[in-house]
Amino acid sequence: MVVSEFEVTTSAWPADTKPLRVVLLSDIHVDDIHMPPERVRSIAARINALNPDVILLAGDYVGGHGLQAGPPEAARTRRSARDNQLHEDGLRVLGDLDAPLGVIAVMGNHDCWWDCVRVREILSQTSLQLLENRAVRLNRAQGDVWIIGIEDGQTQKPDFQRASLDVPQGVATIVLAHNPGLFDWDSNHMPLQLSGHSHAGQVRFPLIGAPVRITRHTEDTADGWTADGERLLIVTRGLGASGLPVRFGAAPQIMVLTIKPGSHSIVKPLN
Repeated sequence: MVVSEFEVTTSAWPADTKPLRVVLLSDIHVDDIHMPPERVRSIAARINALNPDVILLAGDYVGGHGLQAGPPEAARTRRSARDNQLHEDGLRVLGDLDAPLGVIAVMGNHDCWWDCVRVREILSQTSLQLLENRAVRLNRAQGDVWIIGIEDGQTQKPDFQRASLDVPQGVATIVLAHNPGLFDWDSNHMPLQLSGHSHAGQVRFPLIGAPVRITRHTEDTADGWTADGERLLIVTRGLGASGLPVRFGAAPQIMVLTIKPGSHSIVKPLN
């Protein structure tokens, strides 16, 4: 597991907005092989020690390998009581995450394949704030930032217009969406999107990259980001695994972003 730090400059933020330190996590995929609840707890302690202003979770908290990786076998009703308890315990451990401006989450496709309703119920018992096509303001003395949480594109109904209804014009915004493919939607005019989902292919080889690419942004964000003019898409490789319980050439990743305003949108690796 690596901690990757980036300096993100966006031309869309007001010039007087002070930098925001964000930890971005995705694709935790709680399972009994690589990501039991005990490991999630240790990862949470490591993340808290990074002293982020805010922690953003981009979905896919529930795991599954083999046939369990997708519907219909992914459904909670088709899994054993032991497996379901494991997932629920892992979801509750996410409540250990802590940051001054909060911990904000969206759903991923695996979460809703398992059971959207149950995920909501469990997360509501923690300090996490789940955003589904709605936004929340991070109140700061030197520039508020709005986090716009979008529903998953495979299992829910993303609605950028609805999600941003309460967001004033000209303010600093971050879109949090599980699937990086939503960056390409005609209704998405947001300047900065943070996502997961791709695992950077999960298995990567020299020269050819990832043999399996679940989104068109698997390759162009393998190093963490891509741009469309002044718009930025940042994608973490995530922490867990799905399908095959293996990672190769795409190490699990905790992403630390220092986001600030500037005249030109760019992402700069710091390590």
